[in-house]
Amino acid sequence: MNKDTAPSNSPGKRWYSRILFAAVLSGVIYYIFTALNDLARFDYSWNWTYLFLSFFFTLAAYLAQFIIWLFLARSFGLHFSFLAAANAWSLSQLGKYIPGKIGILLIRMDIHPEVPKRTIAVATGVEFITTMTASCLLVLLAMAFIPEWSSSSYLRLAALGMACLFLIILYPPILKRITDLAFLLIKREPLTDLPSYGLLLKLVGANMLVGLPYGLGLFFAFNCFYPLGWNYFLIITGVYYAASLIGVAAIFAPAGLGVREGIVFLILPALISKPVVIYATILTRIIITMVELFLALLFFLLHRYATKKQSSISSAGGGVTK
Repeated sequence: MNKDTAPSNSPGKRWYSRILFAAVLSGVIYYIFTALNDLARFDYSWNWTYLFLSFFFTLAAYLAQFIIWLFLARSFGLHFSFLAAANAWSLSQLGKYIPGKIGILLIRMDIHPEVPKRTIAVATGVEFITTMTASCLLVLLAMAFIPEWSSSSYLRLAALGMACLFLIILYPPILKRITDLAFLLIKREPLTDLPSYGLLLKLVGANMLVGLPYGLGLFFAFNCFYPLGWNYFLIITGVYYAASLIGVAAIFAPAGLGVREGIVFLILPALISKPVVIYATILTRIIITMVELFLALLFFLLHRYATKKQSSISSAGGGVTK
């Protein structure tokens, strides 16, 4: 048996899956409860049309991210069916609510025990780096159109430096050396093949395009409480991507909780009414979590239905053969 894989029906595996599920569920419930409790403390009214638009575009952004992951996984030789990949990816998004930033990887490994763990680990790491690179480039793009940030040389240098570093790490010969060293330390066989640099750069570009629907989701969340002009679209999107980059450094904060909001509260009230910033920031937390739960439940049920249907067809075929 491959050291990197484990029997999916062993008692230890079942208990591990249950404990992991309980940890994820606890993290999600805590996150939602905190956000709803924060929102309940304020007196507000919102526009339901903008609320729907915010949910819709956030959902579109997540679906686009999944398609990017599907292409990336296949470039590593992970040829899952569409529903199997969607089920694993959407459920793994809930892993970010476990403190420590490793929940996403643990869930993917748990759902796909038949796949070498090292392959999933590297693919997930590359997914993270391409996303961070795109975030840095989006912050730089936003800064070019936001007069209020024109004098922020520190932020520009930080975003540019991180983007260059990530692009260097993605260069296949360098990425190969890093992964080989990591597997040597944990005494595992290194990967033999990695995606081409051209494909990885395309995935960075695709992740930048995800900023459009994701930014629209954020923009419409703010419009739920107060009508804002389109000149605020890049401001809100840029601030949130910058805050997300900083939130990644908060290792033990589930989903960057507190850190990301702190950065938003630090910057946006200088440009947008403070109550609107507070309401909208809390609302975006709720919308993002609801989208993640919706996709996780949807793809879980669809995958389960498809699996049962395939099993019944196989059983019927076996019966006819007999």
